[in-house]
Amino acid sequence: MPDFKSIGEFGFINQIATHPTPNRVLCGIGDDCAVIEQSSTQVRLVTTDMMVEGVHFFTDTPPEGLGHKLLAVNISDIAAMGGTPTDAVISLAVPTHHDAGYLERLYNGLYACADRFDVAIVGGDTTRSNNQLVLNISLTGHMHRNHVCYRSGAQTGDLIYVSGTLGDAAGGLSLIRDQIKMNREDRTHLLRKFNRPEPQLTLGQTLAQTGAVTAMMDVSDGVASDLRHICKRSQISAVLHASDMPLSEPFVRFCKKTKQDATQLALSGGEDYELLFTIHPNRAKDIEHLVQKADFPQMTCIGYITDQGNDILLTQKDGSQTPLTATGYDHFKTPDKE
Repeated sequence: MPDFKSIGEFGFINQIATHPTPNRVLCGIGDDCAVIEQSSTQVRLVTTDMMVEGVHFFTDTPPEGLGHKLLAVNISDIAAMGGTPTDAVISLAVPTHHDAGYLERLYNGLYACADRFDVAIVGGDTTRSNNQLVLNISLTGHMHRNHVCYRSGAQTGDLIYVSGTLGDAAGGLSLIRDQIKMNREDRTHLLRKFNRPEPQLTLGQTLAQTGAVTAMMDVSDGVASDLRHICKRSQISAVLHASDMPLSEPFVRFCKKTKQDATQLALSGGEDYELLFTIHPNRAKDIEHLVQKADFPQMTCIGYITDQGNDILLTQKDGSQTPLTATGYDHFKTPDKE
C-alpha cells in the first residue's frame, strides 16, 4: 500500500470520497462545503478546518490573530459557496505546559471575528495533547438552494476571475520563516495578509445571487492548485495570463528583494483566501460594474476556460505558453512551515 507522502493529500481525499451518501447530501467531499438539503428551497452548509502548531502556525504567532484566522478561513469556505455563516463549534487539544493566557487571547480574536460576521460560537471540546497545540473548528451556514456556487459548473469559454491580490500571504509567511527585513509599511501589509485573512463573504453572496457565476472556490492552496479542482470537477481545462495576475506593490517589492518570480509565487503561495470564480463572458461586464458600485475588492480576469488539452497553460508576456505546474500546498507532500 502507498504511504501518505506518495499519494498526497488530494490523492487520499479521492480515495475516501467514493463512499455513497444519502440523498439529502447534495454535495459531500470535493467542494469548499458540504451541502445538505434543508427544505425545497434552503440548504445547510457545513465546513471544518484544523490548525496544528508547527504545521499551520508558528509557536510565536500572535494569539489574537490566530483566533481570527481559525474562524476566518472557514467563513471563507462559506463565502466560496455564496452562503451565510451561522454557528461554530471549536475543539482544542492543548499541551499541559501551554500558557492559559495565550488561549484566552486566542479566544478574544476568535470572538471578535465571530461578532463581525454574526457567527455564534455554540460549543466544542477540549482535550490534552502530548506535544502540539491543535485547533479545530466546524462551521455551519445556510443559503437558497438555487444560488449555491459549486466548483463543478465551469464551461468552455467562461472567463476566470480572482478577487483582491495574490501572493501577499506567501510573502508574509516568508518574512517570518526566513527573517527577511523590509520597511515597516510593506512588512505590516504582508504580515496582516498572512496572519489575518479577510474572508470575502459579502462579495461571495453577491456573486452567487446574480446567477452569473458558473463555478467558485476560495484560494487556500494557491491558484495553481485550486484552479485544478475547478477544472477536474467541471471536466475542462484553462489558460491563464501571467501579465494579468493582480499583485500588490508590497508583494512585488518583496519578490524583487528576495529575487523570486512574482507570478510563480503568487500562483503557488496559497492562503490568500480570495475568491476564484468563472463567469460566462456575456455576463462579465455586468458583474464588473456591480462589484465596482458596491466598493468590493478589485476583481481581475486572469484567463479563460477551454476544453483543449488536459494541462492548465500559463501564457507569458511574449505569447509563449507553458504548462502550469501544480505547486500549491499539499499537507502530505509539502514540508512543514517551520
